[in-house]
Amino acid sequence: MLSHQHYEDIKHLIAPGDIIAFGGTSLFSRWTKLTTSSVVTHTAMVIDSPETPTDQQLHDLTMIEATSIKGKKGVMHNYVGERVRTYKGDVWWLPLHNDAKSALEQNWFQFHDFLAEQMDKSYDIWQLFGAAIDTFDDHKWFRWITYNRRKFNRWFCSELVAEGLRHAGIVKDLNASETTPKDVCQFNIFDRRYVQLKGKPKPIPEFNSLDPDGWGKVEGF
Repeated sequence: MLSHQHYEDIKHLIAPGDIIAFGGTSLFSRWTKLTTSSVVTHTAMVIDSPETPTDQQLHDLTMIEATSIKGKKGVMHNYVGERVRTYKGDVWWLPLHNDAKSALEQNWFQFHDFLAEQMDKSYDIWQLFGAAIDTFDDHKWFRWITYNRRKFNRWFCSELVAEGLRHAGIVKDLNASETTPKDVCQFNIFDRRYVQLKGKPKPIPEFNSLDPDGWGKVEGF
């Protein structure tokens, strides 16, 4: 069930592990929408604030994302509120359901340590191409063209989010390197209610409808 709210009015409800989804208007975002048939082109994950908060951090939330922004590329922390205000496109908040939140609590240190280790790693746009285009993934001889093996020295947005969910114990087994922003939004790990923070009201098709266990895995790989 989609509702439309201002970020400042609901940010006190947003928790670590929740997903912030974006639907951009850039040329690359339009390409992503075309190849994945989705309104979502980017995902990020809300985390706990850094140990030494600034005045801004006392009034905002922090998220981790693999992206290219303001001349920077790679895995970085950004403020949720600032990203919502400056983003050109649609933004949604996808809250985890209670079972997912419980799993995260039980695996908090593993989750936190994993994400901390990924900071400043490079942005991997080519892996995103492979995840989005699955034409040959099931072909015995040509799957290498479009199928991504697990490879975590560099990251694209939903790959980082998916592997973060795995380390949180929220999903058990998947190939994060084959997980697109559309896939993350379809995983059935969210509360049935989600919120659009920016843009004209626009539901995410098939939101919260897909079992993530085993997602993106191909026999023999």
